Formats: sequence, structure tokens, C-alpha cells
Amino acid sequence: MSRYLHLLLILLLPLSYFAEDISNPALVDSLTKKRYLLPTVRVIAGKPEDAIGALHFIDYPELKGNSALNLYEGLQDIAGLTNTTGTKDESNLRIRGFRSNEVKVMIDGRPLNSGYFGNIDLHQFSPAEIKEIQIIKGPSAAIYGTNTMGGVVNIITNDPDKDSWLKLNLLAKRNNSNRLEISSDHKLKNLGYRVSLAREHNEGIVLPENFTPTPFENGGVRNHSKKTQYDFQTRLDWKLNPFRQVGTSFGLTYVPEKLIPSPIYTLDYRQYIDWMHYWTTLEYEEILNEFFKLSSHLYYDGGQDIYQEFSDASHQHLTLDSHMRYYTLGFNPSMEWIPDARNTINFGLRAESMHSTRKDNGNYLDWTPHWLNIYNAFCQWKYQLNNKTNIIASWGASSHHCDLKSSLSFFTEPSASINLKWNEQSKSTVSIGNNISFPTMRQLFSAENGNPDLKPQNAIKYEISHQQDIKTGSIFLINQLSLFYNDIRNLIDRQGDIYQNIYKVHSVGAEYSLLFKPFVWWESEAAYSCIWWEGSEDYQLTETPHHQVIFTQNLTLPWKLKFKYMCSYTDNRLSQDKLNNYHTISSYWLHNINLSYKFQKFNLTLGLENIFDTYYETEYGYPGPGINFFTRISTEF
Repeated sequence: MSRYLHLLLILLLPLSYFAEDISNPALVDSLTKKRYLLPTVRVIAGKPEDAIGALHFIDYPELKGNSALNLYEGLQDIAGLTNTTGTKDESNLRIRGFRSNEVKVMIDGRPLNSGYFGNIDLHQFSPAEIKEIQIIKGPSAAIYGTNTMGGVVNIITNDPDKDSWLKLNLLAKRNNSNRLEISSDHKLKNLGYRVSLAREHNEGIVLPENFTPTPFENGGVRNHSKKTQYDFQTRLDWKLNPFRQVGTSFGLTYVPEKLIPSPIYTLDYRQYIDWMHYWTTLEYEEILNEFFKLSSHLYYDGGQDIYQEFSDASHQHLTLDSHMRYYTLGFNPSMEWIPDARNTINFGLRAESMHSTRKDNGNYLDWTPHWLNIYNAFCQWKYQLNNKTNIIASWGASSHHCDLKSSLSFFTEPSASINLKWNEQSKSTVSIGNNISFPTMRQLFSAENGNPDLKPQNAIKYEISHQQDIKTGSIFLINQLSLFYNDIRNLIDRQGDIYQNIYKVHSVGAEYSLLFKPFVWWESEAAYSCIWWEGSEDYQLTETPHHQVIFTQNLTLPWKLKFKYMCSYTDNRLSQDKLNNYHTISSYWLHNINLSYKFQKFNLTLGLENIFDTYYETEYGYPGPGINFFTRISTEF
């Protein structure tokens, strides 16, 4: 991979020299607004105004930060998303029916490593210092790279704080589940830093009282589900001058032992030991002149784990001992060119080299390495037609090859949108795009089912969205409606004993949200999503309800108290068991409340989750928690 990185650096240098050369002659100032001061260096891959189609924002501290032990809990109760728990107690995030290995998850523009199996377990990711979450459900721009067929989730972390040096945060839930976090961050004149340490401990969820015990799950506390997790993160931003800055970050998550609960209909004794995820990034931004801005992003994201299965509860008879190591090395240089007030052009490259090696007591008696390289060139043009209309068009060209197939492929990913701002309270977006998702390393290299000749999955995605704001005196109301249609081809699944591109799916749906603020002290929000689909060969979208409804009420009470009530409805849906048989999961309602109070530099929140102790399953055989309480206290100095 190093030779490719050197080649990309060489290709990028002429861009920098070209921009430097054209800055020497006297230029006519045709810009209505110059860009001289750099913001905090972090979010390299795409800004909100770069999105094609509707962009959904989550104000994380306000909406999710009080009660989420991890990122899995923080991405619950969002219309159009389902986030369930699967066969290895891993999260399965789906957007509008697209599977978890088809969704791209990023933190500050750095793609998270999806590992050998192509899935990111959000249980293991820290919610520390999250500022907001940006979600693209429809067509995505080429600037986000490839592998975005199912959408993009970009998690944005906080800037260093200018007013405090030390922060403490404690979150405790039922059955000794807790998260303790200590962090220090500060913004100096040209230097900003953040360091955080956290420990999360979970002794298992408590099942609802109306859960009927089975031969393999006796009720009460969920069997075989204990874990302790440690997180360390650090970040340094350095502004060299008003036009140039660098940033670097490092993180490590370590789980010494994680017991894996079984489905309630079968009996398995399984665990992870020495589960680790580690990453480091190097970022650089420079304003070359009033027309050109250079950004570059180099990242390493790796992990390892040992997965074991036993035939007895005391873990004395080992039946499977699987060791996995994997990493991704990526490089993402890009250039922003603003030739005049109407045009903005972004172009660049993204190259990723993914490596994995595994060893077990079955088909992989010796360490067996594989690699997959993915290359993506992109260009995006934004044209401001007038004060009310702009057009965004992007084009990406992707290629990949691996150790079992050296020939390079070639795929294009075009997308475009028209954004209309009718007035200050009304705007519409029409977008279309072709996004692809490359096969996972398991689908390519598995000794049992792998197929190195697999083609990428692709989806042509259409979306129309409209937002209408209404303000009358102190009454404030925001309506947003999105309609979408997805034409999905070459879906990968097992046919017989091998992975094949075998399915086609057409899905159509709508999402609607309403924010109503009749008084300064009362804010009401409702969200609804629906989806229908038709697949070839009786293909079904699993873990995808036809209907979702979410209601939220926020009240500001006397004595600086804030009250929040949220209820959500999830329609029945299909789920598959180990033998790929379909089962219908019943619909359910969930209700949560919390009360928060701020005094001096302390914040205290008390809450109840699933207050009616409803029994529900996240996937077939995997029950969710019953009634739960939480307490959160935080302070800063």
C-alpha cells in the first residue's frame, strides 16, 4: 500500500504548486465572501452544505447524551433507522432497510473499520464528547467515498472548550451497569487538546417481568452477558498560522472479556476475550490562497479479538477458538476550489487498504492473511444559480482488487441534487444518485463460502424532501417530509454454499417530522416513517418495520428543571434465525422519561426507560431490557 500512498502524494503536489502559482498575479476579487480563517481541523469528509439530498441532524447531548452508555444506545429511536442486537450480541444498524454492512459509519470523517465480517459493533464505541450526528439516508455525495449504498452516519465530536479544563461524568443504570468518564480539554490561542479515560461496566440487562422463562433463559438478569470495557482517547490540534493547521488523534478501546448471551431458543456458551479497537489519524488543512483550500487525511484503524465457543457453562470444553486481526490504512487528500461567488468545486482521492488475518481450530489452522484495496476518485460541483437555487452534482470513480483477484475493476457513482429555497421558511430538495457497496472480506475470502468474483452491490436512490417553517409570534413550527425510492441490484447472499449476487429489491417509503414549539417552555416533536418493498426470489428486508412512530415532549419547569417524555412505536417485522428461517417479531411501544437539573457547575439527570416494563425482542430470540432506571451526574472545572 505504501507505493500507492507515495503515488498519491506525488499526484497531489502539482495541485498545490498550481494553486501557489496562480496566486502570484494580481487577481480580480470576484468573491462575495473570502475564506481566510480555518475552523477546527477535524471534519475532512464532507460538510453539511456538501450533502446531496436531505441531511438529518441529531443534537447528541440534548437528545441522547443523558442516558446512552455506548453508541448503540445513542442511535436508537430515530425514524428510518433500526438498531438491533444480533447473534454475537453485536449491533445491526439499518437505514431504510439497508443492511449494516452497507452503511458507512464515520467519526470526524474517518471511516470506522468494519472488520472481517463487514459490521461495526456500536456497543463497543464510546459516546464520549459527541457533538452531533449527521445522517444521510438518501443519495450520498462522492466526497464521502464509496461503500455508501445504505447511507452515511458521520459522528462529529466536540471542539476543545475555552472555559473549562476538567470534566467528570458518571452514568449508572439498573443492575450495576455504569460508565465513568474523566476528560480534560482546553482551547488555547493556537493549540487545542483533549484527553479522556472511561470505564464501562455491564452485568447484563434485566428482562421484563412478563418474559416467559425458557429452558435456555431463566428470566431476571439476562444470562451470560457480563462485560467491562476501557476507553482512551486523545486529540491535539495545532494552528501553525491563520492559514495552516494540523490535527492528530489516537484512541484505544479494550474489552478483556465479554460474555455473549444466547438466543432464548437455543443454548450456546460463547465469549470474546482481548477484544481491541485502536486508531490514529493525521489531518492537515491549508488555505493556499483565496480560491484554493487543501485538506489531507491519513488514518489507521485496526482491531483484534479472540472468539471462543464452549460446550459447557463452566467453559472447560472448548469447541471453537478463533483469532482475528484486521486493519485499514487510508489516505484522503482533497482540494476545494472557489473560482467565483457562484461555483464551488471539490475534488480529490480516497484510497484504503484493508487487511485481515485469522486463525482457528477449524479451516484456518495457520494464520491466513488476505487484503483488499479500494480506490476512489471524486469531484463535486456546487453551482449557486441565484439566491434561491443551487445545484450540486458529484461523480465518483471506484476500483478494487484483492490478493485472490489482481485485475482492477471500475465503477462510477454519479449523484445530483437541486436545492430550492422558496423563502426564509421554505426549502425543497430533489436528489438522485447511484451508490455502491463492495463485498465484505468474509464474502470474498471465507474458506466455506467466499467468492472473490463478487461484484459490488449498487442502488439507484431517489429522494424528494421539503421543509416548511411557520412562525407566528412566539409559536414556532417546523414540518419536514421526505419521499424516497430505491432500486437495489446485485444484493449479496449465500446461494447453496457460496456467496452470490442474486437479489434485486425495490423499496419505497416516506418520512415525516414535526417540531412544534407553542411556548418558550414547551417543545413537542413527532416523527413517522414507513417503507414497503418487493424483492426477487421472495427476498425480504429483515429487522425493518413497515411503520415507526416517535413522540417527544420537552418541558422547561420552574426551578431550572427540565422534563422529557418520549414514546416510540415499532411495527412488526421479519427476522431470521441461524437456519435463515423467517419469523415475525411483534410490534411494541416503549416509553421513557427523564428529569434534569443544573446547579452551578453540576448537571443531574434521573430517568426511567421502558417504564411499563414491555417485553419486546430486538431480533428473533434476543430480548430487550425491561424497566430500567438511570442516574447521570456531570461537572466541569
